[in-house]
Amino acid sequence: MDNRKKKQVISIFFIGLGLMTMIELGLVWAVEGAFSSSWPRTLLGLGMAGAGMALVVWSVHTLYAMGKGTPAPMVPTQYLVQAGPYRWSRNPMTLGASLFYLGLAVWTGSWAIFGLVLTIFSLLLTYIYIHESRELAERFGVEYQEYRRKIPFLFPRIPR
Repeated sequence: MDNRKKKQVISIFFIGLGLMTMIELGLVWAVEGAFSSSWPRTLLGLGMAGAGMALVVWSVHTLYAMGKGTPAPMVPTQYLVQAGPYRWSRNPMTLGASLFYLGLAVWTGSWAIFGLVLTIFSLLLTYIYIHESRELAERFGVEYQEYRRKIPFLFPRIPR
């Protein structure tokens, strides 16, 4: 697939993240009636959201630049990516997205949305663990098995 198509898929991916953000903030408004945030919660929540989005952007860029693909299954990477954020976590994009959406929930002060985000990401991570791990093992064989053995599924190990 040519680079123009890959860029279109990545654009659609980020539009989807934006739409999910609007849905989350809309749910907060519908459930809570208004945003209620103190300055420490604002700082923590927006810091989490900013760090999460930075991790998502870095992950997508790494998949595109090094893996010659996108996060979307219809335009998968051509190479197993083990650089950038993927040298510490097999799923940095999902980690970043969860930090982003949890950060928005913290910022807005919505425990209901915080719980909803945790539930959705728990289900998503279960799906990724079962489906994506199997698919990557089929595509990349021994190389993926070795990578899987060395690199944690989600949370990076703190170096000693």
